[in-house]
Amino acid sequence: MRTLLLICCVLTSSAVAAQTQYVAADQSMETALCISAATASKIDFKHELKYNRVGAAVAANKLLCNDLPVASFAFQAGNTAVYQHLKKYVRGHVDIQDIAAKPLQGSVMVQGR
Repeated sequence: MRTLLLICCVLTSSAVAAQTQYVAADQSMETALCISAATASKIDFKHELKYNRVGAAVAANKLLCNDLPVASFAFQAGNTAVYQHLKKYVRGHVDIQDIAAKPLQGSVMVQGR
C-alpha cells in the first residue's frame, strides 16, 4: 500500500513539475492580464478583464504579451478557451499559428504592454 502511495506521489509531482510557470516581469495590470490569459479559465479571465475595467475587444486588439497579441499568447500557452473567446474580437489581423510547436516548459517571463 505504501509503495502504491509513493508511486502516485512521484507521478503527480513530475506532472506538476512539467507544467509551465509564468513569472511576471513587472507589477502592471497588462502583465497580470497576460498571465491570466495564459493560465486562467475563460470565466476567470473574463472576471479579470471586468475587474480591471478592460473590454474583451480592447484587450484582443491592443494588449500585447511578450510582443504577441493576447489571443496568440493564450493559444501558444495552450489555453484554447481564452483564445476562442478573444479571437472573435480581433479585427483586421491575420494570425499564423504553428500547430506543430511544442508547448513551453519551465518558467516563462511575461511582460504585457
